[in-house]
Amino acid sequence: MENSASVASPPAAEGLTGNVVTRPTGEIVTCNRAFADMFGFASTDEARATNILSLLRSRKDGAELLEHIREQRTLDRHELEMQRPDGERVYVVARIVGVFTSENELTELHAYFFNDTKRKRLEEQLVQGQKMESLGTLAGGIAHDFNNILAIILGCANRLELATSRPEELPKAVTALKEAVGRGATLVQQLLTAAQQTEPQFTPFDLNALLLETAGMLQATLPKTISFEFALHPNLPELLGDRSQIQQVLLNLCVNARDAMPGGGSISIATRVAPAAEVSQHFTGSEPKDYAAIRIHDSGGGMSREVKAHIFEPFFTTKERGKGTGLGLAVVYGVVNHHRGFVDVESEPGAGSTFTLYLPLDRTAAGGIAAPETGAGASTRAPQLILLVEDEEMLRELGVTFLEAEGYRVLTASDGIEAVEIFERHRDEIGLVVCDLGLPKLDGRAVFLKMKETRPAVRAIVASGYIEPAIRSEIIAAGVIDTIQKPYDFRDLVAKIRSLIGPPQPEEEHPQLF
Repeated sequence: MENSASVASPPAAEGLTGNVVTRPTGEIVTCNRAFADMFGFASTDEARATNILSLLRSRKDGAELLEHIREQRTLDRHELEMQRPDGERVYVVARIVGVFTSENELTELHAYFFNDTKRKRLEEQLVQGQKMESLGTLAGGIAHDFNNILAIILGCANRLELATSRPEELPKAVTALKEAVGRGATLVQQLLTAAQQTEPQFTPFDLNALLLETAGMLQATLPKTISFEFALHPNLPELLGDRSQIQQVLLNLCVNARDAMPGGGSISIATRVAPAAEVSQHFTGSEPKDYAAIRIHDSGGGMSREVKAHIFEPFFTTKERGKGTGLGLAVVYGVVNHHRGFVDVESEPGAGSTFTLYLPLDRTAAGGIAAPETGAGASTRAPQLILLVEDEEMLRELGVTFLEAEGYRVLTASDGIEAVEIFERHRDEIGLVVCDLGLPKLDGRAVFLKMKETRPAVRAIVASGYIEPAIRSEIIAAGVIDTIQKPYDFRDLVAKIRSLIGPPQPEEEHPQLF
């Protein structure tokens, strides 16, 4: 005996709500004209000839829907993404009632569909518009910063042209060029960190020492009207984390505090151990362990509730256009989240702002990559020929210049296929491959794997402006000795090479290549 259930729709919904009765198999028993129109059928007869499960995105959606009905019997305000037979998407808000026998067997589904497609599309347009606005803000900030960097580089190039007649200009120009490159690299790193696209490298370090080091750097650059005050826990355990990323967080918070005090003020920094019980009271998902708490307070103007609600959103900024990309606090949130920590913010207009970071103290490092074998442990008699694979011509020429100046012999390739061909011809002479990851024709990962087929003991350093953490782990596991981040100082590259294959051998020991 089936339980009774009314199949009639509410009177006000007739013509607006698509009503349909189906079997659990998807067979449509009956439906109204609104349902047929909603899904593009010419008539209710045509609609009834269709299995309703075919109007869902996938069989999985249908199976999940039936499971929910069997468990809950009725679904209210249930959102579904469906599609017409012609493939056009239809978004509905549904009320679905299951009809069961006395043996609890599902026999029918009575559904009332409200077409929500118009609202959904407007919402998508709004989200897309917000994305474009955010990208515009980001592009404006980046363009401003990079144009300044390029202007410095261009100005230094002009000074270098005058170096023959005014040699005293040369050291200043070289220093400014290096600083400009460093600023550009830092900006790129900020973007990647904000997007959580950088892989933390966890090592134990003294958090108090890092705070004092960072404050010392800032005191040399911030206005003299800004003072620092410290209250550091004397026995704070070492923190296991990415030291450079945590320093970036501290820098961002202190620079943010500076901007909040244009007329000067104080930045107070305190550390302590926050017990697990305290942290769990404030943050869901905390771990049963103690946390290092870092409190950074400024005496600035504070924030309104509205501003405070958006501060961690990427690209959000209250600064004038061109004076900030809105990435600083997004980076803070991204790094702390990567470290499985929490951020608490207290601020009121006229009362300054306090940022408190909570970082777990005994978190174990995951996915760490062992340092490559260097020094005396490395093969000191490895072949001295280096294969440099780089598609950027100027970088390739600079690499040859630096390496040959050190006494190494160098072969070059400008794409992946050429690199593999050269390696196959000189596999016994090549002691090390320095290979860019993003190459035409064949990428650096594939190049290394093909070289490894030719000679399993191939030694390689992979260079890239950005290496996805998964790719980095994969190539290290496959046998790549080390990676190097672009832009790199060629002296750092030479130091890596020396540690791996030793200094250049005397000329008479070199085999004939051609």
